[in-house]
Amino acid sequence: MMNRQIAIEDIKQNSFFWKFYFCWSRGYDNQKEINIDEVLEVVETDESKAYEWERSFLNEEDIEENPRYIAEKINDNLNYAIEFQEYEINFFLNDIYIGNLGGHFEAWFFTLKELLAFEKYPELFLLFLPLTGIVENEKSVLKPFIVKHFNSIPKFESHSEYIADCILNGLVIESGFLEIEGVGITNNQNHSVRNVEVYERYKESIIELNKLLVNI
Repeated sequence: MMNRQIAIEDIKQNSFFWKFYFCWSRGYDNQKEINIDEVLEVVETDESKAYEWERSFLNEEDIEENPRYIAEKINDNLNYAIEFQEYEINFFLNDIYIGNLGGHFEAWFFTLKELLAFEKYPELFLLFLPLTGIVENEKSVLKPFIVKHFNSIPKFESHSEYIADCILNGLVIESGFLEIEGVGITNNQNHSVRNVEVYERYKESIIELNKLLVNI
């Protein structure tokens, strides 16, 4: 039986994985008016091999009952899990749901500062990238970090600037994040678990996570 847990070593510099993964992001090319899946066609992989890799990697025969996942400890107080379901990718911090990529996506959880705190773990930085929210003028701050990590992935490196620009387009939220007394960092963005006005049921979890995220 396949090991359900995915090792970080299995995704490091894995062109198939990162192309598959970022197809789930909100990115787009606003000049060509194409979504991220079309953007990522510049990453030239063998389609039939990619298809076989995906079927095997995701354990598609048994994905409903036994979805694969990545799970690791970040520090003594914080761990994460990312679960690959058939129609969505779910994200958890300390077993608390923080969002998903899929048809009914809930993204824009991490602030730029929080994401950059993970930058010393390249794979984690890239995994959390689609779940990050930035304002327009933060694009130029974040872009060099994305490009740096894409440059180490085969077939991404020659298109790293372009792909980074398109992914950044999907991270922008209009009003950014704000701090509420007694809660901590929140936002007003639809489809974000950190919007505690809309997602009142997540408020206690967000308070708990905010305390931990201050110290990453």
